[in-house]
Amino acid sequence: MSVTTSPTTDSAPLTRESGTRLVEGWTALWNGDIALTEQILAPGFRLHFADDFDGTGSAKSFGQDELTAFIPANSHALTGLAWRSPPTQRPLIDAERGEMACRWIESHADGGGDVVVKSGIDMFAVTDGRISAVWSLTGNRRFVA
Repeated sequence: MSVTTSPTTDSAPLTRESGTRLVEGWTALWNGDIALTEQILAPGFRLHFADDFDGTGSAKSFGQDELTAFIPANSHALTGLAWRSPPTQRPLIDAERGEMACRWIESHADGGGDVVVKSGIDMFAVTDGRISAVWSLTGNRRFVA
């Protein structure tokens, strides 16, 4: 999946459409489209994990370089890894504050061929039309509609 985003600027504030494109780009990035980092991540970007995410340790924080190294390594370690937003879910956008939040679902095959499903919530800060920070909370259960 390839997503094209058009970062907003100070003169074009965060909107539902631009925020949705950023979240779609974030999902595509986690699905391996590393080329999106320059388009959707702001200089000085930080990702903060609120809990243990496979391979990170508690309260780990990544910059852009660590994230772009982690994603392919994580993808290769887990068979059939895929990220998506729950069906019919759109991100919550606070245009005045430049913040967004979304739910996500991760699935992959375990060593026995069963599908493992986890879910979480990401909260975003957006600066000049790009994601400047993310706080991510991963759960071991799937969101139920």
